[in-house]
Amino acid sequence: MPVDQLIGQARVVIVCPWFFQADAVGAAARETYLRLSYDDRFDVTALYTLNDYDDVKGRQVATLADLLLDPDFLVADVIIYVFAIYHEFFNAMLVGNGHAKQVVRFHNVTPKRFMPEKHWGVIDKSFTQIQNFRRADEVWADSRENLEELARQHVIGDHIHVVPLAVIPPAVAKLEDKPTDLIELLYVGRFAVSKGILDLVKAAAQLKSLTDTPFRLRLVGNMRLSDQDYVSSIQREIKKAGLEDVVEMVGTASNDMLAEAFKTSHIYVTASRHEGFCVPVIEALASGCIPVSYPVSNLRYIADGLGKLAADDTPGSLAEALHKVVESLSTPSALLSLDRGEMSAAQFDKMAAEYVEGFSPLRFGQNVSDRVGALVGDD
Repeated sequence: MPVDQLIGQARVVIVCPWFFQADAVGAAARETYLRLSYDDRFDVTALYTLNDYDDVKGRQVATLADLLLDPDFLVADVIIYVFAIYHEFFNAMLVGNGHAKQVVRFHNVTPKRFMPEKHWGVIDKSFTQIQNFRRADEVWADSRENLEELARQHVIGDHIHVVPLAVIPPAVAKLEDKPTDLIELLYVGRFAVSKGILDLVKAAAQLKSLTDTPFRLRLVGNMRLSDQDYVSSIQREIKKAGLEDVVEMVGTASNDMLAEAFKTSHIYVTASRHEGFCVPVIEALASGCIPVSYPVSNLRYIADGLGKLAADDTPGSLAEALHKVVESLSTPSALLSLDRGEMSAAQFDKMAAEYVEGFSPLRFGQNVSDRVGALVGDD
């Protein structure tokens, strides 16, 4: 970029401990970096411990002291912290650099009751660290659920804004175009206790007894970020329930494999008990998949009625919700049974495409640029 174009730019630093691929937090941090870097008003740098992305430029810093003394951190006009779990870097917002506006992107924290006991210590520290947000000039909540969680943590005020994440779907497809001789169910996400995969397997077993319609459930998850003990328990449950012919544990999938899975699936299903956003639901809607889930956390809101919520968070209720959707899909000329009402597959495709547009990178970039521009008085 020419030197004269750099003059007057606001210097923005994005602090995210881990820019991991195939991770919603890492993807959101990357998208924030990219969208701000496309805006000539801003000069953007990332600071991190690990970075999987070649297009995210910045520097690796090891400790809180290294962060506080980093030259880009010291001259920044705006510091954006990407928070999902405790890290010492987030204590930097207590002092900042003395002059920068500070922003926190809040991705929520999974409560202890949904996590193995070995993680409880870091969960406690994470909720305590949320109180550091009081020193921020703005807090960006990913979702309505995260806004409500901040209120539960007594972090409130006009400086808190809902700024939805950008979602780049692996595939774009229409439900109307998919054959229904075999109904394909898909789960995408981490394999962890909070994600309820064991409940999902139990729901599949109950669904098998409720319907004569052939179906298959594929479990796709990032093994790098999964609990290996829990993975073993899932495999045991599949075998115990005799579901080897119905449930396929795919594990980590390539981008092409993931795209194909979304394109060929009819239903995205999750028994997760806690979601601060749930990117796969938006990916599912973009690819012609109906989301079916427990009625908890942001899953209550994220599909905007274009899915089916179970009556409660039990495998039996999830199986009943799946049964209604499976039967409506497999019955010729039947209308889909969705929370927003009955509709044809063509109507679903149209409404889903309109809704998903609100999470486009372009919309996200505009939202983020507008917020940063307002902070530096350049709106």
